Amino acid sequence: MQGEGGNSAREMRIDGDEIALRRRFLALGDTDVELLRRLHEVLPADGHGFTGAFYDMLRTYPPLAGLLRDDATVTRLRAAHERYFRELTAGRYDAAYVARRLEVGLTHARIGLEPKWYIGAFRAYLSAMMHTVWDRFDGRREDVLPTLDALLKIALFDLGLTLDTYFHADKRRIALRDRAIESSVNGIFIADAQQADYPLIYVNPAFERALGARTGAVLGQPCICRNHGDDGYAEIRHAIASGSEGTTVLELHREDAERRWVELFLAPVRNEADAITHYVGVLNDVTRRKDAEERLNHLASHDPLTGLPNRMLFHDRLRHAIARRNHGALAVLFLDLDRFKLVNDGYGHDVGDALLREVAARLSSCLRAEDTVARLGGDEFVVLIEDLPGAEFAATVAGKIAARLAEPVVIGGRTLPVSSSVGIALHPRDGSDPQTLLKNADTAMYRAKEAGRGGFCFYAGEMNAQAHRRLDLENGLRRALAEGQLEVHYQPQVSLADGRVSGVEALVRWRHPRDGMIGPAEFIPIAEETGLIVPLGEHVLRTACKQLADWDRRGLVVPRLAVNLSARQFRQPDLADRVCRILDEIGLSSSRLELEITESTVMRDADDSVETLRRLRARGISVAIDDFGTGYSSLSQLKRLPIDTLKIDRSFIEGIPGSAEDVAIVGAIAAMARSLGLKLVAEGVEHPAQRDFLRTVECEEAQGWLFGRPLPADVFVCNHASGRAVSPADGGAVASCA
Repeated sequence: MQGEGGNSAREMRIDGDEIALRRRFLALGDTDVELLRRLHEVLPADGHGFTGAFYDMLRTYPPLAGLLRDDATVTRLRAAHERYFRELTAGRYDAAYVARRLEVGLTHARIGLEPKWYIGAFRAYLSAMMHTVWDRFDGRREDVLPTLDALLKIALFDLGLTLDTYFHADKRRIALRDRAIESSVNGIFIADAQQADYPLIYVNPAFERALGARTGAVLGQPCICRNHGDDGYAEIRHAIASGSEGTTVLELHREDAERRWVELFLAPVRNEADAITHYVGVLNDVTRRKDAEERLNHLASHDPLTGLPNRMLFHDRLRHAIARRNHGALAVLFLDLDRFKLVNDGYGHDVGDALLREVAARLSSCLRAEDTVARLGGDEFVVLIEDLPGAEFAATVAGKIAARLAEPVVIGGRTLPVSSSVGIALHPRDGSDPQTLLKNADTAMYRAKEAGRGGFCFYAGEMNAQAHRRLDLENGLRRALAEGQLEVHYQPQVSLADGRVSGVEALVRWRHPRDGMIGPAEFIPIAEETGLIVPLGEHVLRTACKQLADWDRRGLVVPRLAVNLSARQFRQPDLADRVCRILDEIGLSSSRLELEITESTVMRDADDSVETLRRLRARGISVAIDDFGTGYSSLSQLKRLPIDTLKIDRSFIEGIPGSAEDVAIVGAIAAMARSLGLKLVAEGVEHPAQRDFLRTVECEEAQGWLFGRPLPADVFVCNHASGRAVSPADGGAVASCA
């Protein structure tokens, strides 16, 4: 037997023996089979003639009207019906016949044709066949009655098969439901509502897994929905009391001590009298979801890099601390890392992130358990000290933090010097709300930076004015870049041998429309901290190169242009390309440009610096080490650097020739430069005696007020058109062109 009918016969165990048993029980013997064959031979081949009236009747029943939508459907079904009943009398009632009958029954069950309509079809068939048999045998009793009896037997045999297919379909559905429940990833249970404590009478494997229970161990146990413990069951108890559905989320502590979160859905099961007999429940393991929610809540209130509370959580804790303060003051400590941006720019963000994590750990180690340390963002951290016994305690904590952070940090084989500046604001003296306390602690922190970094400072009222000034400068500097308020002034560099101008250094100045000229010492630190130093530096480079090209066209001989590079600019991977692009746009030879980089910038990462310097030198650009003597570079480091010039820092020039120490230092630097084949330039030369001493140590060039102050381009032309520096000591004067 093949096909669905054959499979069903095997599932229903209707084999040859079962078929023979059913025929024997119905007394369907060989004589009956022969009578049915004789009847089959005399029946018309085109049908029994009863289906037309039968289907007309079926279409009058609303439940069947949807199955018999149109004439084409009815015609197709009538033909199938005729074939079905014609085979009924064919006389072959073997396994293949049974399989075909079962397949028809399964099809009818699948489309929703109820057994009552099936039985109605047999009734209509038998009624029609009674007349057919009577007519075919001319009413002969000896032929009509045995034939009708045989026809009734085979009809009941078929009807039994049909009803079996319906029962089998129901069993299939029930078995599928049972398998689905058993296979469900959700825990499912049934509790008997007619007994005390609602004992569990069924649980699926997922329920047992959720509770960590052994197979069968929870059957008969009280239902978890009857728990009278945590408030998590309140919704379920209410649902039971009102006979309605309920849901809740519960925390289960299993026998193996593992904590699980489950979502419980409970619904009553009612009998025909509408009385609640059972409860069915579904457990959905939501541990992962709850863990994810906890992680999201943690991320919403904590810094993902360091794990410290973030700004939002710190504000919340500070607000609550202010609200519940009964005695003692509060202190807010605001701190950031000194020169952290240089670490990020020089070594990359991975090193910067590792440094921040180490700082977070060190800060936490400096505080009491009841104190709070948070990361606000970037390199900014803030500390809340509650129940402060006195201002001196805040100072002690700040000093402890400064000392702990001052210890070097080793990351990736690099030893990073770390320091922090700390600002302290006290409640209620320096503010009564979180915003004010944080703002004033921030202001105090900037005062600590101005005082020399690495220390701490308490807030004082006059600091607000300075903070506003700094903010005004920052905002104004952005406008200055956009509106052309920044000017480039030029200071001559002269040959000490003949006094001729050997080059100029381009220096930026800010002509503020309201405040007048603002010195670089006031706005350059702000530019560096905010990142504005990069566009500012490019503006100075472009403007100075254009000016040098203009002087060339006008016949003013300025052999070389020196331009300072900030640490941020120097760390740009495409620095050489950026500089050469500007030179190409203006049409200026790279040999005319000298870039000045501070010694500390170069020494911060000597290996990377060497590569950057090589790229610049390969383009024909000269490189000078500015402020030499302040960066603690050694001779072994210096000789690796592809540079052209050393510029002695002005702090060593101030004391010569009177200071024996400065004389020794300058002499040593000069000797070093000669041994390395480097040109030597002295900065800050203001007196003839300084100039004369520098000549004795074979310093080639110098710059300073002795030779000329930084001047706007047009004034510089008037003073130095001859190509010689104008020195007040030589009887010259700083000119002004009308």
